Amino acid sequence: MELFATSALLKKQFNLSAGTSDFGEGVTSTICTFSSDFDFSPIRPDAPLSQEELNILTENGKDGNFTFRYPVFYDSQLKGKNNKAILLLHGLNERTWEKYLSWAYFLVKHTGRSVIMFPIAFHMNRTPQKWGNARLMHSLSDYRRRNKNVQNTSFANLALSLRMEYTPQMFPISGTQTYFDLVKLCTEIKEGRHELFEANTSVNIFAYSIGALLAEILLIANPASLFSGERAFLFCGGASVDKMNPNSKSIIDSEATRQLNEFLKCNYKVSDLMRIPEQNMPLLPKAWDSFRYLSCGDCCTRERDLALAGIKGQIKTLGLGFDSVISPRAIEETLHSNFSILSPRYPGSHENPFPFLKDEQGREVEDTFNTIFSEASEFLA
Repeated sequence: MELFATSALLKKQFNLSAGTSDFGEGVTSTICTFSSDFDFSPIRPDAPLSQEELNILTENGKDGNFTFRYPVFYDSQLKGKNNKAILLLHGLNERTWEKYLSWAYFLVKHTGRSVIMFPIAFHMNRTPQKWGNARLMHSLSDYRRRNKNVQNTSFANLALSLRMEYTPQMFPISGTQTYFDLVKLCTEIKEGRHELFEANTSVNIFAYSIGALLAEILLIANPASLFSGERAFLFCGGASVDKMNPNSKSIIDSEATRQLNEFLKCNYKVSDLMRIPEQNMPLLPKAWDSFRYLSCGDCCTRERDLALAGIKGQIKTLGLGFDSVISPRAIEETLHSNFSILSPRYPGSHENPFPFLKDEQGREVEDTFNTIFSEASEFLA
C-alpha cells in the first residue's frame, strides 16, 4: 500500500461526525454510538493547586466519556452483516484517529474483517472538551516547567500528566471502565445485537502501545468466555507498565511518570471509587489480578508468567528497535519469548512509528509499514 498517499486521502475524507464515508478502493466507514454503564467518583486531591488544575483533576467525563461515537471500517462489497471483526486499540494520551486510519484501512483490505476503532476512556473523542483549550494548557504547562522543574511537560500532555501525578488512581479506574466497555461491546456483538455484526462474530484484536495491556488483560481474564480462541497482535506493546517509559512530550511528563510508577508499587485499592453494574461484578476479580500482574514487573512474577503462558498461542508481538517508550528490552523482560523486533534504519519513534519522510527513507517507511501490517493481517485474518 502507498502509505503516505493513502493516509492523506483518508485524513481528508474521514469525518467522525458523518454517518458514512466511502474511501474508495472497497473500504467504507460508518459511525456507531456507545453508552458506558460504568461510573466512578471524581477524586479531589489535597494539594495546593490552582482552580484550573483542580478542574482538570476532578473532571468526571460527563460531556463525552460516557456516551460517544466510534468508527467502524469495513469492506464496501460486504452484503449484510460481517461475522469477522478486529478490535483496534490505540495508545496512551491519544486525541485523534488520524494515525490509525491507514492501519484500519490496510487491515480491512487484507483480512476482510471489519475494524472497530474503539476509544479508551478519556481518550480520543472521549476527551473532555476543556482539555483541548491550547491556551490554558500552554499556560499551565509553562508554570509546571518553571516552578516544578518538570521535564517533557507540554500543552499536549498537561491534562493527563496532572491526573497521573495527583490522582494516579485514575489510571486503573479508566482502564477498568474501558475493560467493561469492551465487555459490553463484545457481548452485544457475540449475541447478534450489534447493527454491523452477526451473532457469534469472531473478534480478534490489533493493539498498539498501552492498548496491548488491555488486550493481554482481555485474553487472560477472558470475561464471559468472550475471547476464547480469539487472537491479538501486539504492536509496540506487551511490556508490563513499570517497564515502560512514557516520559514524553506527547504522553506524560517526568513527574507524572515517577508518581504513577510509585503508585503502582503500592497495595492500592480503588474499588470504593467505582460503580460497576451488579451483573458485571463477577468479571472484575480476574481482570484486576491480570492488571496487577502486568503493572509491576518485579511483583507477582510467577503468576504473570503463568498467565502469559496461558495465552501464548493467542498473541503475536512485534516491537521496534528505535522505540524508547516500550523498548525491545521491556518487551523481552515481560514476555521472555514469543516476540520479534524489527529495526528500521529511518528516524522513527514509539509515538510516530511511520513518519512522513521522503526519497529512500520514505520508501523504507512504506516498506516497513507493509511488512508489519501484512504480518498482522495474516495472523488476524
